Amino acid sequence: MSFVGVGGGGCGGQDVHKFVEALQADFKTLSLETKKKYPQIKEACEEAISKLCTAGSSQQNSVYYTVNQILYPLVQGCETKDLKIIKFCLGMMQRLITQQVVDQKGALYITNALWTLMENNIEEVKVLQTVTLLLTTNTVVHGDTLAKALVLCFRLHYTKNPTIVNTAGATIRQLVSLVFERVYLEKDSVSSLQQPSGSPAEAEGGGQDVQTFASDAFLLFQDLVQLVNAEQPYWLVGMTEMTRTFGLELLEAVLTNFSAVFHESNDFRLLLKERVCALVIKLFSPNVKHRQLPAPSNGNAPVPAEKPYFPISMRLLRLVAILIQKYHTILVTECEIFLSLIIKFLDPDKPAWQRALALEVIHKLVTRSSLIAFFCKSYDLKNHATNIVHDMIAAMGSYVRYSLINASAMLNGQQNGMANSLTALSGNHQCGFMFRGAYLPLVATYAPGVSKAVYLEMLDKLDAPNIPDSYGISVGHAILLDMTRSIGGVIQRTPELHPSHNTAVITEEEHKPLCLQLVNSSWSGLLSAFIPLVETSIDEATTENILKAMQNYAALCGMLEQLQPRDAFIMAMCRESFPPHYAMSIFANTTQPDGELRCHTRSGSQDLSSQFINNCSGDAGDFRPQIVAVGTPLPSASLPHSVMQAPVMLTNKNLQCMRAILFLAHNNGGILGTSWHMVLQTLQHLVWILGLKPSTGGSLQAMPKPAVEANVGIQTAVMADLPVLSQMLSQLFESSQYLDDVALHHLIDALCKLSHEAMELAYANREPSLFAVAKLLETGLVNMPRIKVLWRPLTNHLLEVCQHRHIRMREWGVEAITYLVKSALQFKHKTPLKENMELQTMLLSPLSELSTVLHADVRQRQLDCVLQILNTAGEILSFGWPAIIEIIGAVNEHHGEPLIRTAFQCLQLVITDFLTVMPWRCLPLCISTAAKFGSQTQELNISLTAIGLMWNISDFFNQNQDKLMSTQLQDVSILPDFPGTVKMPQFDKLWMCLYAKLGELCVDLRPAVRKSAGQTLFSTISAHGSLLNPPTWQALVWQVLFPLLDNVRALSSSASNEKVDASGNILIHHSRNTAQKQWAETQVLTLSGVCRVFNTKRELLQMLGDFERAWSLILEFIQNAALSKNGEVSLAALKSLQEIMYHNTTERAERALKDPQTAQEQDDEIWTIAWNIWLSIGMESTKMSTSTTTKLQQQNSNSADSQEDFYIPSQAFLTALIQIFPAIFQHIQVKFSAADFDKFCTVLTNAVCIPVQTDAVPYIMSTVSDTLLTPLHDGILDCMELIQKEATKTESHISQLIPAIFRQLLIFSKFACAPPTFQQSVEHKYAKSSGHYANNASVEVVSMNYIPFGEKSISICVKLYQTTATEDPVVQEQILHDIVKALRTPLAMKYKCLSSSTWKLAISSLISVLHTGLKVARAKPQHFASLWDDLADTLDKFLFPASVCTIEDRGLEEIVLDETIDCQVIELLRDEVLPHAHEMPHQFIMQIVVLLNKGSIHSASDTNICYESDWKLREIFAKTCFETLLQFSLLEDHANTNNNRLNANLLSAGAAGAGGKDFAGRLAVTALLHRFQEVLKRFNDDERQSGKCPLPRFRLSEISFVLKAIATLVVSMKKAPASKVNKPAWDQLIGLYPYLVDCTTTTSPEVSRSLREALLQYTDLLQAPRTCAGNTSNDNAIQSNGQE
Repeated sequence: MSFVGVGGGGCGGQDVHKFVEALQADFKTLSLETKKKYPQIKEACEEAISKLCTAGSSQQNSVYYTVNQILYPLVQGCETKDLKIIKFCLGMMQRLITQQVVDQKGALYITNALWTLMENNIEEVKVLQTVTLLLTTNTVVHGDTLAKALVLCFRLHYTKNPTIVNTAGATIRQLVSLVFERVYLEKDSVSSLQQPSGSPAEAEGGGQDVQTFASDAFLLFQDLVQLVNAEQPYWLVGMTEMTRTFGLELLEAVLTNFSAVFHESNDFRLLLKERVCALVIKLFSPNVKHRQLPAPSNGNAPVPAEKPYFPISMRLLRLVAILIQKYHTILVTECEIFLSLIIKFLDPDKPAWQRALALEVIHKLVTRSSLIAFFCKSYDLKNHATNIVHDMIAAMGSYVRYSLINASAMLNGQQNGMANSLTALSGNHQCGFMFRGAYLPLVATYAPGVSKAVYLEMLDKLDAPNIPDSYGISVGHAILLDMTRSIGGVIQRTPELHPSHNTAVITEEEHKPLCLQLVNSSWSGLLSAFIPLVETSIDEATTENILKAMQNYAALCGMLEQLQPRDAFIMAMCRESFPPHYAMSIFANTTQPDGELRCHTRSGSQDLSSQFINNCSGDAGDFRPQIVAVGTPLPSASLPHSVMQAPVMLTNKNLQCMRAILFLAHNNGGILGTSWHMVLQTLQHLVWILGLKPSTGGSLQAMPKPAVEANVGIQTAVMADLPVLSQMLSQLFESSQYLDDVALHHLIDALCKLSHEAMELAYANREPSLFAVAKLLETGLVNMPRIKVLWRPLTNHLLEVCQHRHIRMREWGVEAITYLVKSALQFKHKTPLKENMELQTMLLSPLSELSTVLHADVRQRQLDCVLQILNTAGEILSFGWPAIIEIIGAVNEHHGEPLIRTAFQCLQLVITDFLTVMPWRCLPLCISTAAKFGSQTQELNISLTAIGLMWNISDFFNQNQDKLMSTQLQDVSILPDFPGTVKMPQFDKLWMCLYAKLGELCVDLRPAVRKSAGQTLFSTISAHGSLLNPPTWQALVWQVLFPLLDNVRALSSSASNEKVDASGNILIHHSRNTAQKQWAETQVLTLSGVCRVFNTKRELLQMLGDFERAWSLILEFIQNAALSKNGEVSLAALKSLQEIMYHNTTERAERALKDPQTAQEQDDEIWTIAWNIWLSIGMESTKMSTSTTTKLQQQNSNSADSQEDFYIPSQAFLTALIQIFPAIFQHIQVKFSAADFDKFCTVLTNAVCIPVQTDAVPYIMSTVSDTLLTPLHDGILDCMELIQKEATKTESHISQLIPAIFRQLLIFSKFACAPPTFQQSVEHKYAKSSGHYANNASVEVVSMNYIPFGEKSISICVKLYQTTATEDPVVQEQILHDIVKALRTPLAMKYKCLSSSTWKLAISSLISVLHTGLKVARAKPQHFASLWDDLADTLDKFLFPASVCTIEDRGLEEIVLDETIDCQVIELLRDEVLPHAHEMPHQFIMQIVVLLNKGSIHSASDTNICYESDWKLREIFAKTCFETLLQFSLLEDHANTNNNRLNANLLSAGAAGAGGKDFAGRLAVTALLHRFQEVLKRFNDDERQSGKCPLPRFRLSEISFVLKAIATLVVSMKKAPASKVNKPAWDQLIGLYPYLVDCTTTTSPEVSRSLREALLQYTDLLQAPRTCAGNTSNDNAIQSNGQE
């Protein structure tokens, strides 16, 4: 918009005024300057001033209208050649232009003026400024004026002055751009035409042909092409010269900045297609064909012959780059040609700079993925087009390979070149490529996706620069990386960073085929370039970039499912991870990428060419890839022997490739598919070489391994890196959780395949690689959430591994399975495992299948795993229990103790902690498994503990009975069948399972197990038996207990009696040192157990029907055991019998009430069986045949020979047997017959007679009672008392047995004096040596003290007699006589008795019996006739025994006591016999009188009295006899009824007897008197002789007694009837008197007192005696008196 217009708007009038004033001032100045020299100019100035005044005063006439007149003086001024004026005029022109007051016409004037100046070479710079101002201030100049202005600048560009040249060049560039910018402005103004225009100038501008600016641009561009093409311009008239380089630069600038113009306008497009492209192709030809270029029209630019010209080539390529980048959519065919040309530029025969430029162009292109997509779509995808992408990439591959080969060739051609490369290398930061000693440093580095040209930018260079050898490979390497990135961009549709607006759009339908074509076109070329690059690169960063590109590319191929390229890339990376020879061997069987490439790249091994090494001195800094690890090769089928022998050396790069593979697999596992095998195989080899070994959970750890040689191994840096590698490996498998199911299966298949290969090798006994197994485990662990998908293939393979014969393989197979199972069980699955039966079963099945593996180590791990599962996840194993228990139970004998121990720990845990959570159907399994452990023979403690577990199970059944009873199981097959029971409840079947298994264990071969099982069985039955249904009891008894007894009996009888070898480590008690003795214990246990059950459940069993059968069977078992030759068994059998017999039942009473008849019958039958069994046991066991006796004697003489040949029942056994009788007796007493009693007595007698073995001696001491009886004797007597008690009851059934009882008791009583004969015979043999009856240690059979027994029998007998004396049987059977006969033995023996108590008891018993019995005998004399002689004889033998007793033997007090007893006997006679003499036989009375007489003179008759004691001995006895005799013979007292009775008796006895009796009495008196005289006479003689010395005390006592006796006799004789005392007796009495008088001299007061008494009695005799006649009458009187 014009300045004036602004003023016209009324807002800038002030400014316009100022401007006009300024103009006027300027013109005034100019007029002053020119008035002298140039008057015409002065005039023109003044005219201009006046015009300005007019314009300024009138608002209507603007300066704009006057401008042409105003310009005139200025134009004139420019023609003056006066520099000052020219400068001033140019300045004013510029001001007018700036103020926008110049119109088209004025512009032409100014242009012409400037042209003139240009032609005259005046003020060129000012001129250029003015032109620029003229064109840029507004759009007034166009068309030819514009062309003229442009030509003016062009011409100034080609002057000599460099400043002007440069300024003109810049101006041209600016103006050309300006021309094209106007085209844009024009487009904008067309779109805004409707806006009202504010000024005439604008209206004029707006009214022009709309296409003016476009046509300017078109003409300008067309002429530029003409000029470059060295042809004449159409529009830029007046051009004198133009360089091609500048023309190309201008074309490039236009094409670069104004592509929209060309895209939108057909004309421009045509121009571009037909002219520009033709031009380019034409100009390219010398480059392509190497021929001389024709000089441009001005011949200014000389071109060297035979070579392309660098500046033009470079600019051409720049142009081509622009054309391709910006115009490919409209120049499809042309671009194809250009690209082919550029690709040709890479040929080895082209100059280095040309190749470098081509590379830079290609780099520009490949950084844009949209271009690559376009090329592929437009060329590679079309049938008849060039495969541009393919060719480009192939050319790049060839170029890279050529560069490397060329470098090494040159190096070898000029050896001095090597030093340079080496010095370059000796720097630390080396990066680049090294091939056969030729080092190509990386001289250009680029950010990814950014191209940065170097030589394309050298616009100021005329000569081709020197290109470094390695520049090409540096750029080539960048191109390849960017190419890969771009291909990725296309395939993944990543948007570009700087998208251009003319990009071809690719639709979805086109995309897939495009991507496939891209891969097809690119993969082989890329691979052929990448492989040599990776191999030759010497720094990590470069290698890393190439590897990244390869990874990405492989991933893209995988995404597109292009398997061949994917596998080729992965294979290449895998190969790079190893030394060449090793890689060749490993991958020998896989296909190789193109062979030509192989021979290029792998010809020099990693150790570099031998030449290079040979030619370098050791320290010349030669580059050798650093070996960072040395390891052993992994044995594999394809490795040749030579490779196997040598260590494998890994460089850093190998490890880097490994990392790349890891990275690829980690990030793109989903696309690897079948190539997993290759990847994993590579990793496996590397892991092996690096010595990583699997650790828990499948991750790999570095294990320190011995170095192959002293100086190799693994470098510390790498050592530190190993954990990272291991971590990456683990992460790789962790990332498998993100794979889809198919990809995951690919991975697992690959691992399984690897593992199979490892297994094959391991069969050859090589150390296997465990990589695959470890990684299978790791994969399983990370994929827990979808474990179902992979569980089967995974675990099936691992199970195969577990069966491998190589231990390391197996170890890891089982490690993997167990670890997986544990983890899977602990994993929180979506459906909780507890409720997911299918999953649980699936997870546990591999663990179960391990049970089929025969290797113990596998089984050990399996069981350890079960133990851990139980400890950690036991509570969730709802459905898995059967599997777990079966695993535990699958262990058997040959597995060895550790295994059984572990399995058993598991079982313990199951039973102690998990029975409650277990399903019902597992319980029978638990029982049978526990039983299985009970029966295993490897470890006794386990067996015993297993039995304890069965007790735990029974407790569990008991505590959970309600729950168990309520659960009903559908599948009945798991419970055993018990025949013979109808519909046994399942709960009962469970119990029966338990009982049956325990029953089987009760007959185990090991005593401890039998014992434990037996105790458990019976404890369980007693504790929990009540839970069973009554019918089940029948099954229990008949199917468990009786078979058990039977088996035990059979096995016991067949057991050997050889001593068990205690193998030195434990002592076995002698009672258990043979199998037979050990079985005896079992027999005891089972029998007592069954009996206990029988007892406690008697009522229940009695209800079941076959009780009698069971009863007789069990008693038969007892009998069999009781008659066993083993004391322990037999005794136990009796104890059991005792328990059964003593069972007191309340229910029987109830049953008897309900059905008294049958109950009674049943009872009778039962107890009859019991009695018969008891009798047969008693008879059999106590039968001591003569052969036994002889054997016993033999044994004593030769105990070694026949030690076990005979058997003597023990005291305990006999006692028990006897003690059972009362229990039976109470039930059978009604039927107890005399025959029964006979048999019973036989048993008792035999039992008493059985000898006692030494080891039973302690048993002889009784604990039962205070007596000294042994328990056996006690028991026997108790039985006797029991029967007698029954017999003596009123209305007793068995009263007729009383006599038999007496006889039996008397048999026993005899043992007090004479022990049983059997024993005597034995004892006799030894008694001689010991001299006493007491036990002698050397005797196997000891004599026993039968005295208390005999004595007790006597006592019982006496008591019994006292109660039954009057009963008929007792009287009739003459029991009193038997008793007397029995007592005669001890009484006769008296002091010879074994114990003095015996005869004392005997005499007291006799006295008691006689007290009772004499009365009966007097009442029923006919039954007692035979008694009297024996009685008299007995008394005589007792009172005057054959055995004597001295004080030494018994002591004085004892003797006095004995005398008292004798006196009691005399008193008995005095009281019980003599008074009733007339009722007893005369003979007997005579014997008694003789006995008394004998007693009263007993001491006196002994003439050899030596001791006082001998005299003293029976003084009282004699006195008693004497007194009794006196009483009996002399006294007759009317008042005394006794005498009457006695006399009556005497009279009734008959006259002869009476006479004899008197005679006996008189004889007795005479004998006494004679004896008295003797004593007195001797006393007097002795006293006289002794003189002063007193006589011994016993002599004084004797005389004193005699004196007292005399006094008594005198008194008695005086009282006696005359018939009793005859004359000689009186004479004798009086004859004593002198002797009495002699005695008065005694000094002893005792004697004096007695003497006084005696003398006083003589008083009555001092009267004169009567006459003889008187005497006779007196006698008669007395006699008659007595008769009255």
